[in-house]
Amino acid sequence: MPTLALRDTRFSNERLDAVGVEVVAVSELQRRVCARRLAGPERIEFFMLLVVAQGHGEHWVDFERIDLTRGRVVWVRPGQVQEWRFPAGFRGDVLLIEPAALQTTRGAHADAAMALLRLEEWPSFFDLDAAEKETCRQLAALLRQELAHPKLTAVSAALSRELLLCVLLALSRAAVRASPDRPAPNALARRFMAELEKQAMGRPTVEGLAWTLRVSTSTLNRACKESFGTSAKFMIDRRVALEAQRLLVHTEATSVAIGEQLGFTEPTNFLKFFRRRVGTTPEAFRRAHRPGSAQAKAEAATRGSAFLQARPQRFSR
Repeated sequence: MPTLALRDTRFSNERLDAVGVEVVAVSELQRRVCARRLAGPERIEFFMLLVVAQGHGEHWVDFERIDLTRGRVVWVRPGQVQEWRFPAGFRGDVLLIEPAALQTTRGAHADAAMALLRLEEWPSFFDLDAAEKETCRQLAALLRQELAHPKLTAVSAALSRELLLCVLLALSRAAVRASPDRPAPNALARRFMAELEKQAMGRPTVEGLAWTLRVSTSTLNRACKESFGTSAKFMIDRRVALEAQRLLVHTEATSVAIGEQLGFTEPTNFLKFFRRRVGTTPEAFRRAHRPGSAQAKAEAATRGSAFLQARPQRFSR
């Protein structure tokens, strides 16, 4: 029976679970993960950073193609679907971060530093200048060294978390510089987006989310307008449409089943919704983005092995 499930990847490393952070070289991943598993899209459940050191490749995040060049940083958030394609000779470091590792529960100093990161404003990719590349390289090397201890002590774990914060702070200037016109979402807008992410598969309503957030619909719409320039309803529809696109391209489920999964009681309602939000029919979108289509074949001309097929334990040492 066709499945509606995307292949999920979780951070799972018994030795490093207490820290929730790992630094892995692309070459190391290629040695540790067999080639047959380095294929296919995945939905990740952690933050992931790639800093490109050498070579060229490409990376896809929710249908956005990102060219990989030296000094480029790719930033992927939990819940996003990614596909990696890198040729021989490609080098880089991958930083895996469990969301809990970024929770601001370590005192006023850490909270203030986390606020300076402005993670909500980070684009999906940005570039480092020469000084930033060297700073990032040195800090990542220190973090890797600390995480390499066979058994992490409380001191090593604490130092690793501080080094992670240093790495992110070093990257934050380039990340914010890459999107100078992107306003920082207000507190209510951030809560709204977090709740929307939790409820997206059930096609939530503005009224339902406002009730969950304990605000009026007008207050919620005002917060979205200030932060995103559009209504809460538009943001909900955009997120549901993205989930539909992911399921159409990355699973074998029928469009009828996908519509039902996303809360549409009638197939025609899902069809109208998808056409209105995406500009084409579900089946046309699937044909255009699935392997074998003309578009997919053109993309495949430069495609290397895809990276990180879902396997919860694949980062365990």
